[in-house]
Amino acid sequence: MKILELKEVTKEFGNKIIIDNASFTVDEGDIFGIIGQSGSGKSTLLNLIIGFYDTDDGSILYQLSPTQKPKLIHQNRAEIKQKFGFASQVSSFYPKLTVKENILHFGKLYGIKKIHLENNMKNLLEFTELQPHQEKLAEHISVGMQKRLDLSCSLIHKPKVLLLDEPTADLDPLIRQEILYLIQQANQQGITVVIASHHLSDIEDICNKVAIIHQGKIITWGKVDEVKKPYLQKESVIHLNAGSNNQKIIEQAKRLPITKIIDKGDSLIICAPDLQNALYEIVNFAQEENISLHYLDIKKPSLKEIFETIIKEKNR
Repeated sequence: MKILELKEVTKEFGNKIIIDNASFTVDEGDIFGIIGQSGSGKSTLLNLIIGFYDTDDGSILYQLSPTQKPKLIHQNRAEIKQKFGFASQVSSFYPKLTVKENILHFGKLYGIKKIHLENNMKNLLEFTELQPHQEKLAEHISVGMQKRLDLSCSLIHKPKVLLLDEPTADLDPLIRQEILYLIQQANQQGITVVIASHHLSDIEDICNKVAIIHQGKIITWGKVDEVKKPYLQKESVIHLNAGSNNQKIIEQAKRLPITKIIDKGDSLIICAPDLQNALYEIVNFAQEENISLHYLDIKKPSLKEIFETIIKEKNR
């Protein structure tokens, strides 16, 4: 089920186009990543989806159940408030309130009844491991715990969709992994997640789908493997080491459709237009010649490397 659908969305501020004819869909259960450089329009997209901004052209539709017809975001802000959660890049909690007071405050803003609010808060404190810090002022807890508090405030009303703007920004690697784990756990509880981030390794780790945005335009979007596929053949390489027999491998590889061979002394890097065939021929040759391959690996480009390739192509 399409829980979100953007159709040819455009947003301008003044005379500047920030989002230019953007279209993509998010299915129920997705962890959907929006990636792009600073100023590319990621945050603006999230603000459009949550209903803070109106589109200047195009439409954003949402559907929360199979029996419900798709509705326009900007015409149903009351329901969006109840069914969507949002954590911006800038913390939205109140530093002079305690952790517990912040969560209760946001719960009241969502109109949650007291009996349900107390239960929701208790579950969230356990889920985010904030329970030992619940009586501390928000300004006195660590940055990592503050991120957990932001997440708690956006989850207190048990949303169907959670929008996160740079949820791991300015965090050290260990805390980043903890926040990503919490996001995955929330998703496994039935929450569809949309993340805007420039941490591409994080996006690749947890997202099943991505959209790449550049200068307000959606360049490509879809399942992570589908987005990467056009670049895998071009960028993937064989790394191997046959020890003293490296030269024999080089001579055999030259007989194949090889783009490039790099001899690094202790290893070989082989680039080929048909990687699978090249790998088969080299392994077969090694077996026939009784050559022992001490090391063999296919290095496929990461989402970060592919993103950099796409941006370079667009900037030419």
